[in-house]
Amino acid sequence: MLRIMSILSLLVALVLPAQAELVDPKVMVKGVSDKVLVTILGNKEKMAAGPEFLANIIETQMIPIIDQPRMAKYALGKHWKTINEMQRQEFTAGFKRLLIKTYSGAFKAYTGQDVTYSDTKYNKKSDKAIVTSDIHMAGGSPIRLKYRLYLSKQGQWLVYDANIAGLGLLKTYRAQFSEQIQRDGIENTIAKLNAVQL
Repeated sequence: MLRIMSILSLLVALVLPAQAELVDPKVMVKGVSDKVLVTILGNKEKMAAGPEFLANIIETQMIPIIDQPRMAKYALGKHWKTINEMQRQEFTAGFKRLLIKTYSGAFKAYTGQDVTYSDTKYNKKSDKAIVTSDIHMAGGSPIRLKYRLYLSKQGQWLVYDANIAGLGLLKTYRAQFSEQIQRDGIENTIAKLNAVQL
């Protein structure tokens, strides 16, 4: 009995530090967003020179905390099962470009407005979370962003969907892609996606 208790104590000691090291999704999202916003404000000339500078910031700072393959799969919906592995890779690469353009558009309008964050909301299993931020616009209602995250097997929080001013990204993308595939076919849809100008 004493040996079992010792083993249990050891397991608890091993598990607890690992849980304590897990970063709050709010802290992670705020940290990345703050870094992007500070870089934007500190590089107005580079920002004005063209979209490449901001696109690079988004790709190096925001994209690592976003599960693009998962988002690409969900955005394509029922069509994901009908395409081959090469098409999936090409669609995912194009979808990454679309995400970079989408986030670049959202951050481009930032000129120093206050951004506040609500406490993280977890599901019952604590393996999914929602982080809400508000961009406070002068003389108007704040723009609300909701990030939906899940805890990966590697123990990292990753964004798998976002809601901007009431519009869900995945839901919007899924409707757009479904309509485009019906009209142009999957190959043309993938080609157009990979031709998105940043």
